[in-house]
Amino acid sequence: MKEETGRTMHFQEELNFEEKFQPHSQLGRGKCREEQESGQHGEDFRGNVCEEALKKERKIVASLIQEIEYKNQHLSELQQKYDETTASFRALITELTENINFQHKKFLAMELEYQIREKMLMDENTRLHKDCGAEIRWMQSQNRRLHCELEGKTRALEECKTQKYLKHCEHRRFLQEIKKLKEELQLQDQKSKAIENNFAAQITELRNELEEKSDELQYQESLNNTLILKELLSRQELQDARNESINSLKDVLNNRTTLVIKRMGEIDPKAFQEACLQKFPNGDLEYISAKLCSSWEEYLRDVNWQPFKAATIKGNLQEIVDEDDEKLKELRNEYGEAVYRAVANAVLELNQYNPSGRFVVSEVWNSKEGRRATLKEIIQYLIKQVKTHKRKRGSL
Repeated sequence: MKEETGRTMHFQEELNFEEKFQPHSQLGRGKCREEQESGQHGEDFRGNVCEEALKKERKIVASLIQEIEYKNQHLSELQQKYDETTASFRALITELTENINFQHKKFLAMELEYQIREKMLMDENTRLHKDCGAEIRWMQSQNRRLHCELEGKTRALEECKTQKYLKHCEHRRFLQEIKKLKEELQLQDQKSKAIENNFAAQITELRNELEEKSDELQYQESLNNTLILKELLSRQELQDARNESINSLKDVLNNRTTLVIKRMGEIDPKAFQEACLQKFPNGDLEYISAKLCSSWEEYLRDVNWQPFKAATIKGNLQEIVDEDDEKLKELRNEYGEAVYRAVANAVLELNQYNPSGRFVVSEVWNSKEGRRATLKEIIQYLIKQVKTHKRKRGSL
């Protein structure tokens, strides 16, 4: 954009040079006529001088025509490159936006599925603990009972051995009962171990599944962060293009155009001048209003001063100026509504366009609709200006 502006200024200088050159040419012709009128002496010599001057003028005009044609061709190439770059930026932004929305929806779906699966696994884990725990406790109680019975039978057997009147058949019956009790005890121990092993395997499987879901969730988070970074880079490129367009249009836009350069966060000094005129009719109006306006500009640059409050407007939560702020209430009471509105609008603009720095910034403003101009409107305006310059050059 700066290169196109420089070429336009150079072309204007060439036209000015041509316009300046023409009076000198006419002056040369006038001198020739004066020499002809002064007499016939040296007439041939003066004719040759005039003819050489006309030849030089024709060469200069031809050179300027070639230079204009070359610059018009170069300007057309730059316009084509600018259109291609703008189209590629728009396609890239659209693609990134769609991709981010798709990934965000997918991420939310996976997170919901992960929460459902996690709840199911936790419920299943609780149920297994409850069921298997009760079964294990029952088996342990059976084992204790069998152990007690075994101890009782063993004691009885010992007593029978000490007694000489113990019959051989009764002794064998006791031995069989003891053997049966031992087999039942071993069977119960095997069942308990099998249940414990099965329970441990299920817990291990559930842990592995949770780890897999966690890894997948981390991958999706990483992918989402990458897409967010790409979107931030694209927004930064668009902001750089907007800032470059602002710098290029500062000397082009004026109050007669739809788009103007507006300094966001700047206090309107007219409100202070009118208020001071009513409050201090006999004082130095310019000095008092300038000093008062300067002091409030200092307040605006103070990042610790936050005269805002949250409010819901048309269903959206927004920050608006807090009318109950002590400084603003004092300003309104002392200098009136116009001064209060000027300061409130300025601090609201700073909070919207430069909340971290709190200093005045320039923006391309749509004065007809009273809002910030879109990048599309800026590009359309630049294309219109280029076409206008082309038509002017074509008419020349």
